[in-house]
Amino acid sequence: MKIPLPSPTRRSGATLVEAVIAVGVLAVAIPLVFGTFVESGKVGMSAEAETRSNWIVPACLAEIDASRAGKPAYFSATSSGQPFPDGNDLWAIGFTAEGRAVGKVGKSDYEKGTRGSTTNPVRYIATLSAEPESEPAAPGGPLLMRTTIAVEYPAAAPAEKRERIEFHTRIP
Repeated sequence: MKIPLPSPTRRSGATLVEAVIAVGVLAVAIPLVFGTFVESGKVGMSAEAETRSNWIVPACLAEIDASRAGKPAYFSATSSGQPFPDGNDLWAIGFTAEGRAVGKVGKSDYEKGTRGSTTNPVRYIATLSAEPESEPAAPGGPLLMRTTIAVEYPAAAPAEKRERIEFHTRIP
């Protein structure tokens, strides 16, 4: 049996044009794939933060109630109708990935970001504030405080780079 030899003008392999096209396709496709991975990570963090806020927000409201009763765990005592925080103070609580309160977060740790400690890592920071509304919710009713609890993540990032979910309510 005779096997024909390839002619010198017909060679197997890719041409330079084919290689350039293949590299161009990869140059477009690879950043898109990595961008998709990054975006899915952000969506996952956001979903996790929304889930944990089911534990974080009630813990913050309990701290506000304790402050009104004169027995706060992290902040100064306040009275009903008194706005908080006052002056340059910051009411911020650090929370673990599971939504358990770790403790008060100081102003400098809040601004630059904090990881907490090895025994109590901080993943979320909740900030609390309240200011009086301009008029009562009902005619002749008490003047309520517009309260904002903001869950910020990741706690290790500087304040200006964190994502933020805000919750609003009214308290007396």
